[in-house]
Amino acid sequence: MEDDTTSFEVHEFEVTGSEGRPVRAVSHGEESAPAVLVAHGFKGFKDWGMFPWLCDEIAGAGLRAIRFDFSHNGVEATDFDRLDLFLLDTPSRHQEDLAALAAAVPGPLGLLGHSRGGGDVILFGAAEPRVACVATLASIASTVVNVPDAEKHLRETGYYPFPNARTKQLMPVGREAFEDGARHSIEDAARSLEAPLLLVHGDADDAVPVAAQTKIAGWQPKADVLTIAGAGHTFGAVHPFQGPTPALEEASARITAHFVEHLASEI
Repeated sequence: MEDDTTSFEVHEFEVTGSEGRPVRAVSHGEESAPAVLVAHGFKGFKDWGMFPWLCDEIAGAGLRAIRFDFSHNGVEATDFDRLDLFLLDTPSRHQEDLAALAAAVPGPLGLLGHSRGGGDVILFGAAEPRVACVATLASIASTVVNVPDAEKHLRETGYYPFPNARTKQLMPVGREAFEDGARHSIEDAARSLEAPLLLVHGDADDAVPVAAQTKIAGWQPKADVLTIAGAGHTFGAVHPFQGPTPALEEASARITAHFVEHLASEI
């Protein structure tokens, strides 16, 4: 698939991820360039709002950016048409998906994750020696889901319903996700991460407060930190995308520079 608005290659592909489910991806940039895997967050997907634009920005700097859907994110043909899959989504499945995608992409890797995807890439970056650098946008600091009345819902229905303000759907999170979250420690991963880490967060983030950035920076003192004044959880981006905001442009510029610096020797 060619994109006439850019000077670089854009094409779709997929790999087999967790439980044999497809991990659908879109690659921006030359296939021979060092790759950055771009992970969406909770209630996110590869085509959401800012992700295509961010990948264009990274590819425009001479790298390859790959946005993708986690295998159980609930998006099949349309926007969250498979909530039965969303119910089964877990941090462990995310790690399996990242491993499958990384195996299909040669060379050193950069990782970028938003929100829950930020936690995913810190976990994967600590475990995968090919990862040369990691950056996060509004990252969570824990995969443990803390909801006061979770157990009541889990006993009664088998899932906890999280509202999606945009689609008006109730997004079911199953017991497996609650239990699996406790098996992964972002703190341990951040402490052991050897790849250079950049943490970008907005100080007006209501979904994942900036305190999460402070925690991760405390666990990994070598991390570079950018806190953007007045920025919320998506740095002003919406879906459908209406163009970048100043906060998103600032975040993108810093992230792109981070990847260029640490993957530059491979360009």
